[in-house]
Amino acid sequence: MHRNAVKSTLSTDFLWVLLWLGVLLSALISRPPFPIDETRYLSVAWEMWHNQQFLVPHINGIPYSHKPPLLFWLIHAGWALFGVNAWSARLTAPFFGLFSILLTVRLAKVLWPDQPKWHRNIPYLMLGTCFWALYATLTMFDMLIGFFALLAWLGLWKGKEGKQLLCWLSYGGATALGLLAKGPIILLYILPPALLAPWWMEEKDNFSWFRWYGGLLGATGVGIILALAWAIPAAQAGGKEYGQAILFGQTAGRIVHSFAHQRPWYWYIFLLPALLFPWSFFPPAWSSIRKRQLTPPDKFCLSIILPGFILLSMISGKQVHYLLPLAHPVLLLLNNEDARGNTSAFPFRFLLPTMLFFFALALFILPFLSLKGNDGQMLQFLPPWLGLGPLMIAIILLRTNRTSGQSVSRISSLLVALLIFFQLALSPQLNIRYGATDIVKELHRAQNDKREIAVCPAKLADQFQFAGRLARSVAPLKNLEEAVSWSMQHPKGLVLLFSNREIASFFAQQNALTPRPYKNKWLVIVPADSLTNSYIRWTQR
Repeated sequence: MHRNAVKSTLSTDFLWVLLWLGVLLSALISRPPFPIDETRYLSVAWEMWHNQQFLVPHINGIPYSHKPPLLFWLIHAGWALFGVNAWSARLTAPFFGLFSILLTVRLAKVLWPDQPKWHRNIPYLMLGTCFWALYATLTMFDMLIGFFALLAWLGLWKGKEGKQLLCWLSYGGATALGLLAKGPIILLYILPPALLAPWWMEEKDNFSWFRWYGGLLGATGVGIILALAWAIPAAQAGGKEYGQAILFGQTAGRIVHSFAHQRPWYWYIFLLPALLFPWSFFPPAWSSIRKRQLTPPDKFCLSIILPGFILLSMISGKQVHYLLPLAHPVLLLLNNEDARGNTSAFPFRFLLPTMLFFFALALFILPFLSLKGNDGQMLQFLPPWLGLGPLMIAIILLRTNRTSGQSVSRISSLLVALLIFFQLALSPQLNIRYGATDIVKELHRAQNDKREIAVCPAKLADQFQFAGRLARSVAPLKNLEEAVSWSMQHPKGLVLLFSNREIASFFAQQNALTPRPYKNKWLVIVPADSLTNSYIRWTQR
């Protein structure tokens, strides 16, 4: 009996590693990098590597001020070991997701050292959160930020235990690395709990708050200075406009009046149920939070969540993945002994299966609807049998009759299996819609033949540098009129045209070409010497 219990515990402890591997490998196998973010970041890394320019990130020959260079440097480290390739670059950010799971478990252990059952649940709570699991496979900056935020939070709790030197070393290092990963946004996650320490710390004799805030000021200052050791030389090397952008413009612009992703202050509130799915529909966890008395660990998590959420809501530019670092303390609060009630009772036993059933029904119906618009037409590429995945998971969940503590790993495993199913089932369409393999090969071949390349519209000018291993910049063109003018000046060049199906098909037909779907529109490469005549025919229709 004891042997069976130990075996069950070990399988529960390590099953999550297989789940993480399954999500990651299925993502890498089933799909190319997603535009516009993943393709852009890989292109920035490639351009830095190809030009041996590691101080200032560049994209399409222009200094790239939107992000600091840490992720790109880490990708370069992989390329230094394994050569330039896609797989090591695409593994870089996801590995920080794995490390974040381990650090979240560690944080749970120091906050609640007498609750080993809670610690085993943490990886399943994170992987079962579909929003977090999906983003954990992407080449983006948020897994790095979450990891560095966890380092800072662990350091702060060590400071509560009296280990001040370790506290501020961890905090200062996390500040520096977070600034180099994504800029000052790291401070929104780690500064509030440090400032609110008197609220979440237990009363202690002879505890010096002057020393605490002095340490906070010193650690933050050291972290900023370390980040400036890159930023100041980069600002000088990148020029005045780049220097102003990385030192002032990006932060001020995003906070006051974002140049992109402007959304109302309440936008995140409406998204929360979806972002925390399925745990947002897990009544035992939420009811236990209402009943519990706040302890220092609970207050510590709340000192991260509440100020962070409010500050992110106040910032003009909003993206769902900005909330990812806050998922760690939220799930820590949801993971508690009071939430281990019986989930065989209504409503939870039927709530999640019912939602999955209606999701399956929608997937069965969508491919047969006559949807308007480019985004709507993309849904028609869904295979009609895709709804079988959530339908099967719903049936399995209905047969579940376990305590919520046992159900966490089971539910997470089923949802991870569903995510893997979706990725593999959609692989053919994902590669058709986002791969553009033949287009990329043609661009690479054209540059080898010393032919100039232009991209219309300009928003795609930073998308194909890595995939095509392009060695020279492409010309960004705003519209067809600019494309005609450029073609007259570069008659041997090529124009990569991204437009709706009607325009792409017309230009392709005029030049005996084949257009390719890409994202929600179509791509076609048009020889410059024939584009003018094709444009004239188009305008005379």
